[in-house]
Amino acid sequence: MTAQEEIKFLINTHGIKQNWLAKKLGLKPQTFSYLLNESSKFDEHLYQSIKDILENNEQELDIFNGLGETNYDLFADEKLRIGIGGRIRIFAKRKYGTLKKLAEAMAISPQQLHQYISGKREPGSRILLKLLKLGCDINWLLSGSESLESFKIDKLERELNKLQENLNQISNLVKNKNH
Repeated sequence: MTAQEEIKFLINTHGIKQNWLAKKLGLKPQTFSYLLNESSKFDEHLYQSIKDILENNEQELDIFNGLGETNYDLFADEKLRIGIGGRIRIFAKRKYGTLKKLAEAMAISPQQLHQYISGKREPGSRILLKLLKLGCDINWLLSGSESLESFKIDKLERELNKLQENLNQISNLVKNKNH
């Protein structure tokens, strides 16, 4: 997941308006939209600024997010409409790249995983435990609300993978140079 994709995901997950975030950054909404969706100039400084704003204003957003709502339908929330199957699909793509690789990691058949993805079956405690052991945030899976800690873990895992790849490349270069 690229930095732009992660920020888009955070915006959608937390129900943040892009105009509000653009204002916090001191940017015009059109400029922010361009940087987020089309530009290759989405740099680390902008990424970190957005993350800081989201972290610093999390409580503020929680306080004001539900004011004035009188709809008590549990399934009216867009995040809940995605469903567990949709979130399993997101987790598979984010962490394993494909559903088949997730099924292999869970030691279940791709057909069984497809039943959970399609909503034909609800995952029981054994499947939820397998997903938890593979690094899936079960709170997010069941509710659609992802904690900032899980984003930090995801970011650290990606950084660890990059470092491991770099270490492997260095190791290969050293081996080739010694031979």
